[in-house]
Amino acid sequence: MDLDKRRCSLISVLTVTLLQFGTAEFSNATEDAKDAKTVQKADPVAQLPPKGLLPHALLSLATQSPVFSRYAFLVDKKARTLTVWENDGEKIKLVEALPTDIGRLEGDKMIEGDHRTPEGIYFFQKTMDGRKVDFNQYGNRIYTMDYPNYFDRLDKKTGTGIWLHAIPDTTSLLRGSRGCVVVRNSVIEHLGQYIELKRTPIVVVNQVNYLIEEDWQKLRREMKDFLEKWRQAWIGKDLENYMSLYADAFSGNGMSKNQWRRYKANLAKKYEFINVDINGVQIFNHGKKIVLRFLQEYKSDKTQDFGAKILYAWKSNNRYEIVGESWFPLAAPVNTSESTSALESNVRVSGSSPASTEK
Repeated sequence: MDLDKRRCSLISVLTVTLLQFGTAEFSNATEDAKDAKTVQKADPVAQLPPKGLLPHALLSLATQSPVFSRYAFLVDKKARTLTVWENDGEKIKLVEALPTDIGRLEGDKMIEGDHRTPEGIYFFQKTMDGRKVDFNQYGNRIYTMDYPNYFDRLDKKTGTGIWLHAIPDTTSLLRGSRGCVVVRNSVIEHLGQYIELKRTPIVVVNQVNYLIEEDWQKLRREMKDFLEKWRQAWIGKDLENYMSLYADAFSGNGMSKNQWRRYKANLAKKYEFINVDINGVQIFNHGKKIVLRFLQEYKSDKTQDFGAKILYAWKSNNRYEIVGESWFPLAAPVNTSESTSALESNVRVSGSSPASTEK
């Protein structure tokens, strides 16, 4: 009996061992099969915005000149969808929605090499032939983005080389990038018609927040009212109200808030009058971070200039505050009859690097 028991016990151990070995081999084989089928996976399906709703991230694409693009790109990471929007008078309208790939890991990019796609308001900077870089990685075309932007630098984010690029048809659009936004070769060639370097924005969010038109228009007016309050305080030499619109953390043109206050106070004393006209206001949102971009014409009794102004603002304690600003001179007032080629020397309108302070 003891011998029979020992035999049964040995058989049981061998059986369990073989079963475990078989299960492990089956599991490994399954994973190998999954990897082998990666390139055969169907592309993600682009999700159309809910009918009648407008994105919180894009509040104005108004443009009266070729200085700014009438188009904007919006990337919804969760939906793996890139949408293209176009200025439509007092509204914006959807042009198309396309599937996209994003970084391998979820979340906002924080440090170099974290394989996450950054979230924020960016502008296309340069274009490259992906075939001359690495066709298997970048496909036919690359459009670089100005990551890290102004807000990213405030948040001390690191990393470079965040692009919109393509991949060949043999590669899955679910591969996961090292942080870039990725589309098909045929798509990136098609998207080229909407992209003006230094001018066209691409806003990347984790998930797009859509609003009914009434709420969208209300928020749009709110921000334009804030901008008008800033303009009126400036031309009225109302230093207290003007500086109340600036955050304590403000930094612009190499000056802190206190330095900016002294600088503006000196100009108010120097000039008998100041007049500022703004138009073509574009408004982009990422959470509580805001970029207002517009054309600005400045005149006083002693000087005048014209350029593209960018205000970087955020919403804090239920009020808007300017945390940074930059200004880029243009040769002369621009209207829609002027050609884009006449502005090629004035390409720094994306806000990646400020020019000298206006008068």
